[in-house]
Parts: sequence; structure tokens; C-alpha cells
Amino acid sequence: MMPENFLNLNYWYFITFIYLFVGFLFSRGVIGSVTRLMSIVGWPIELAQKLSGTKSLPYLFLFPNILIFGLFTFLPLFMNFGFSVTDGESINFSSRDYSGSDNLSRIVLEKQIDTGVENMEDDKFKAAIADTFIFVLFQVPIMILIALITAIVLNREIVGRAFWRAVYFYPVMLSPVVVAFLWTLILKRQGLLSQTLMSWNWIDEPIQWLTDPSWTMFWSVLIYTWANLGFYMLILLAGLQSIPKDLYEAAEMDGTSDQRVFWRITLPLLMPILLVVTVLSLIKAFQAFEELFALQVGWISLVSYIFETAGLRGQKTTFGLGIAAMASLLVALLLILLSLLQFYLTRRQVKL
Repeated sequence: MMPENFLNLNYWYFITFIYLFVGFLFSRGVIGSVTRLMSIVGWPIELAQKLSGTKSLPYLFLFPNILIFGLFTFLPLFMNFGFSVTDGESINFSSRDYSGSDNLSRIVLEKQIDTGVENMEDDKFKAAIADTFIFVLFQVPIMILIALITAIVLNREIVGRAFWRAVYFYPVMLSPVVVAFLWTLILKRQGLLSQTLMSWNWIDEPIQWLTDPSWTMFWSVLIYTWANLGFYMLILLAGLQSIPKDLYEAAEMDGTSDQRVFWRITLPLLMPILLVVTVLSLIKAFQAFEELFALQVGWISLVSYIFETAGLRGQKTTFGLGIAAMASLLVALLLILLSLLQFYLTRRQVKL
């Protein structure tokens, strides 16, 4: 419960007066009205600079961010590792039993280590891996290809270039839930697409595009690409604009064809950026969750498997949280390997 002083305006007036009065005393000797005003308002920063010195001041500014980053990133990581080697429904470690590598065995072995019967958990985990790899296999190349073509087109002198850049980037600013809602209106059984195709006599009955096994992966790839295309397009566009213009002018003077300019100038100089985009899109695709979960597609991704197994949607189980934590560590290991691959390829490309 908040103290009554926090709700009293006179209390805050008094605190403000003391703050400014201390700043007034601290700024004595400062020349210039604007400079002195800034000194009065920002006297804690100047005091910290005098006490800590100029060299340590950046670390002082970074400390709150590092503290928050550690609290919400590293602490959950260590907690997740703790969950992966323990069993129990509670999130309190004192109420959980140490199990070692049992949770790893529960998602990779064909027999349940607890009962000895056929293990169904490994089938669910392997199915999530297979579906995710299929999604990544198609989504990433399509994303990169369309983003590259779009960036090349929007880098040229075309009518309304700024407008088209904003249009292609706009879906990135939308919430994943909004993206899912918009596409659900189009793709649900009585949605716009089914009704339009029926009016054209192309189909006889409406189709549930997002859950039909023949279509669910296709639309998952298309929607996810549409939602994230602008981000990678913007990165590639920045890479294209960093290429020296005199190279293109020299090629034009030599009468070089557009195809040869692309393969001999644009693509080689854009390759470092293209490598970064490839690895970033790979990592993003393996983490795909929000749009797919909101769309309720007919397949389950790795992150969705972790979400559901942990009991975040539905009934908690004794081994669910531990299994989900172990699966998340395996996914994290994969993402770390992809990140290391990015660093290696980037450094190699820079050396070349």
C-alpha cells in the first residue's frame, strides 16, 4: 500500500523545491543562463560525473540497463536450466525433485523411463522438429528472395518510392495478434477467400485454409513472410545504398548489361549483408510462434510445443515443465550454433 505522502501534491511540491534548490546551489559559478538552467535540472548527473570520473561514467549509465537485462534474461535462463533437471508441477524449486537428465530421455527415447511403455512424448517433439524444419526450409529462402527483389526495386528511381517503402515496412509495425486477426478474416471457413472462390465456381465448398493439411503450411509460410518481409527488406536496402555509385556509373559507361552488373557488382558487395539477413531470418523462423499460435494453424512449431507442454495453456503435469525447459534448451543450443555461424561467416567475408 502506498504511503499517503505519495498522494499529496504539497509533498511533491516540497520535493521539487528541494531538488531545484540543491541544483541552484550546485550550479553556482556556471556561466550562461541556458547552461546554468541545464545544470540546475541535471545536477545529479554532474555530481555523479565528479564523484566517479569521466571514464567510469558510461558504466554508470549502463548499469540500470545491465541490471534489467540480467534480471529478465540471464535469471530466467538459469531458472530454465533448473527446471530442466527437476520434476514437479510447482515453479518453486524447493517443491521440485532433482531428476538429472531424465527430461532429456523423456523427449528422445522410444520407451518411457518411468513406466517402460511406448513413449508418446518423443513423437510429439520429433513431429514439432520436423514441421518446424519444413517451415524454415521454405520460409527462409522465400523471405530472402522476395526481400532482395523488393529492395532492388525500391532502390531505383521509381514514382512514389518513399510511399512504397513505407507500404512494405508497414506489416512489421503490426502486432502479431493483429496480423493473425486480419488473415483469419480472409482464410477462415466462411472467410473472404473461400467466398470469393465459390462465387467464381473454383471450389464447391468453403475450405478451412489454416487447418487443412494440404494448405496450412503454405499459408503459414505466406503470412509469416508477409508480416516480417519489411524488416529484412530494409536491411538489404541499406546494404544496396552503401554500394559506391561510381561502380555502377563505370559499368554503365562500359555498356555492361543489368544482369552482369547484378552478378558481378551488386551481389558480391551485398553478400556480407545477405549472410546476416540469412542467419537472422533462420533464427527468427525457428522462433516462430506468435502469428502461428494466434492463427491456430494445423501444425505445431517447436516454440508452440514448449508453450503447450509447459502447461501454460491447459492442465499442468508432473513432468511437463521440466520437459518443456529441456526442449527449450535444445532450441537455444540450435540458435547459439546459428549465431556462431553468422559470426564466422561475417568475419570470413570481411577478411575476403
